[in-house]
Amino acid sequence: MAGVSQYLRQHTSMPSFQQRLNFRDRLHHALKAAGYRPNEHSQLARDFNAIYTGRPVAVSSVFRWLSGEAIPTQDKLQALACLLNVDPDWLREGR
Repeated sequence: MAGVSQYLRQHTSMPSFQQRLNFRDRLHHALKAAGYRPNEHSQLARDFNAIYTGRPVAVSSVFRWLSGEAIPTQDKLQALACLLNVDPDWLREGR
């Protein structure tokens, strides 16, 4: 069992605080460029859920993305990048 937990720690790391803040900043930039106003959490959640084929996200999840508390999973990030017309790698990593 120790081998499994060590593997998971090495291969499923959580984004660092700085990575989350950098993502937040890029997301805010992309939102502004796409015509969203600050604090339009509900509108962004509605627009996102209209194009996302997975389980809908809650407004609280969008708030966490916008505040830098969380980075969306890769499938959600792809949809978010599509919605905002930005490159998913840039949105996630700044590349």
